Amino acid sequence: MTWLFLIPEEVINMQKLRTILVFRFSSIGDIVQLTSPLQTLKSQFPNAKIDIITLDEYAQILMGNSFVNNIIRISRNFRYSQLKDISKKIALRNYDLIIDFHNVIRSKIILKHIRGIEKIIYKKPRWKRFKLIAFKRNDFENSFSQRWLYHQCLNKILNKKHDIPDNKLEINISEQNEAKLLLNSYGVDNSFITIIPGAAWKQKTWLSKRYSEVIDYINNDLNYKVVMLGGDNDDICSSISKINNNVIDLSKKLSIRESIALISCSSMSIGSDTGLMHASEAVGVPVAMIMGPTTVQMGGGTMLNGSANIEYDIWCRPCSQNGKSLCFRSEQYCMTKIPSSNVIENVKSILNK
Repeated sequence: MTWLFLIPEEVINMQKLRTILVFRFSSIGDIVQLTSPLQTLKSQFPNAKIDIITLDEYAQILMGNSFVNNIIRISRNFRYSQLKDISKKIALRNYDLIIDFHNVIRSKIILKHIRGIEKIIYKKPRWKRFKLIAFKRNDFENSFSQRWLYHQCLNKILNKKHDIPDNKLEINISEQNEAKLLLNSYGVDNSFITIIPGAAWKQKTWLSKRYSEVIDYINNDLNYKVVMLGGDNDDICSSISKINNNVIDLSKKLSIRESIALISCSSMSIGSDTGLMHASEAVGVPVAMIMGPTTVQMGGGTMLNGSANIEYDIWCRPCSQNGKSLCFRSEQYCMTKIPSSNVIENVKSILNK
C-alpha cells in the first residue's frame, strides 16, 4: 500500500546531491520502517550514494538492500570521545547531506562536531503522543504511520509528488535456501506459520496459554507447522515451548538476519507489536499483530493490506509509547481481553486472502 504525499512549494534545491548519510541507530522495527524513506530518497536522487550509520547489532538488517551503499557501524558502548572521533571520520567523507532520523543524544554528539554540511533533523511528535497517553486526546492525522512521519522531515528536499512506499527488506536466494535447509532438519518442508511472541517489554506480550491454543489449532485444524522465533530475552518463548510440544522452537538460535530469511519463507507471522513482525511485512509476508498497550500513533501497527491489527479497544490505551510502562490496573485488559478465538479467526482470514 502506498500513500500520495504532497510537497509544499518551498523546497531546498538539492538536485545535485551526490552523497547522503542517514542516522538511525536502533531498533529492529524502526530500522525496518526506515526503508520506506530510503527508497524515496533513492527514487528522488537516483545518482546519489546513500550511507547509513547504525549500531553494530542492527547493521545486518540492511545488508544487501539495493538502496543502501554503505553501512557505518558503531558500538552501543561508545563514549563521548569515541563518538567525537566518528564525527571527524564522517566529516572527512564530505557528505552533501546528513539526515538524522533518530534525534537522540548519540546523534547530537556526532553532529555537533560536523560543520559545513546541510542537515535535516527528524522531529518526534512528543507533544501529540503525550496528549494521547495522558489525556486520551488524539490529534494525529488519520493517515498517520511511522513511514508517513519519516517522510515529513524530507519535505524541503523532495521536489515533486511522490508515493510513500512500503517497507522493504531484500533477502537473497542463498539466504532463503539456508533457511529451508534448517527447516527441513526440523521436519518442515512445506507450508508453515511463524510466531514471534516476544517483545522488548513484557507488557507488549500476549498470554503463553493462548498462544498454545492458537498453535494447536494451526497444527490440528489448518495443517500448518508452527515455527517460533525470539531473542535471548524473550522468556515467553520458553514458557510456550514448555506447555506445547507442537511448536518448533528456534528462539535464541538464529541471528536477526537468519530470522528474517526464515520468515520470508513462511505463509504468515503471528506476534506482538515488535521488530520482526515489521520485518515480516517488509519481506512481503502478512502478519496478525497482537496490539496491547501500543497503537498506530505510537509507531506500531501493520502495513500490508493482507495483514491485521488485533486489539481490544479500552480507554486506558495507549499507556506509553513503546509498552515500557507497567500496567496500573489489577489486570492488563488490553491483552487478557483478546481471546485465542479472535487470533484464530484473523489467521484464517489472512490465509484465505
